[in-house]
Amino acid sequence: MGFVRRGFTLVELLVVIAIIGVLVALLLPAVSAARESARRTQCANNLKNIGLAMINYHDANRKFPLGAVPHPNNYFSPTATAGFRDASAAPPGVWSTTWAISILPQLEQQNLFNLWNPTIGYGPASQRQVTGTPLQIFKCPSDSTAPAIIDPDGGNNLGTFDKGNYGLNFGGGSSNENGNSGNHAGPEDKPSWTQQAYGLLSKNRGMASLRDDGNTQLATNVGLNDFIDGASNTIMIGEMLHLANNGDCRGCWGKALCASVSAYTGGNPEVDGPKGIATPNVKATPRSIYSDHPTHCGNGAADGDPDLDCNDRSGDGLGGNAMRSRHPGGAQATFGDGRVQFITNGVDKLVYRALFTIQGRESVSLP
Repeated sequence: MGFVRRGFTLVELLVVIAIIGVLVALLLPAVSAARESARRTQCANNLKNIGLAMINYHDANRKFPLGAVPHPNNYFSPTATAGFRDASAAPPGVWSTTWAISILPQLEQQNLFNLWNPTIGYGPASQRQVTGTPLQIFKCPSDSTAPAIIDPDGGNNLGTFDKGNYGLNFGGGSSNENGNSGNHAGPEDKPSWTQQAYGLLSKNRGMASLRDDGNTQLATNVGLNDFIDGASNTIMIGEMLHLANNGDCRGCWGKALCASVSAYTGGNPEVDGPKGIATPNVKATPRSIYSDHPTHCGNGAADGDPDLDCNDRSGDGLGGNAMRSRHPGGAQATFGDGRVQFITNGVDKLVYRALFTIQGRESVSLP
């Protein structure tokens, strides 16, 4: 007697498809989490290697690199023949070697470093070859890719700049502020509210600044012996996000002030006090004291990402970039002792600012 071959009924097929759909729905978040974990690990490795490069630079020079170097090197000194805003000076002053360019040899990029001319601006082709080269060590794989920026600000700033995701610590005030003003945002300033918050007046100075007293004095190279607060208690390099916009140079590691992070972004340290501290991934909208206020900002809708909305600020005004990342819950940073640590979005504001100062003398630390 023969057997009758029986197929699946429509109901059975639908049940099987539904089960497969449930399994896929259950597995996808796990796969996504595993991928993000791998990306975060790679990002941490980048930070670790950049931190080691900074320490190796320090070992060779007894100081860490400046945030950026002006040329000629006396351009901002009291003996200069023209103020730094005078474009007619001969030769005109230019910002040149950044902290990231300084450590290219320590990042196994000696040939690229050899192409760099510290005595000229960013515009010539040889300079563009250096600052426009995409270096993966400066990029966190969790963030989206962004093309190099070319001649931002309508061509008023010449150069080609690759965008990365890591910024040097510019202190517990504002990256863009040079000091000598009532906002107490510069590197040598001590906001008055810190007396009550920390039990003493706490200086803003971080790893770098562009100038120390407003208009004339060059920035100070700092070394490990300047870390009164201890290298293990001080952020060296923090994560930041970039934007695919040719007017936005956040993350441009080859341009002065663009690869920097600070405790304040748009807030006034003296007026806003600890409330104005921009902790990791702080909400940027509506445009507020927590928005990034870099020197080169798209000044428009952030391509669907409201957390990257920003406002332009000059190199002599309240402004800076917050630590930001695509990692859920926080951002990573390399500390002065070379370790990499994840800092949560909910970190205490007073503790967070203290991590940006090297001479604040605050008695706080991360848990």
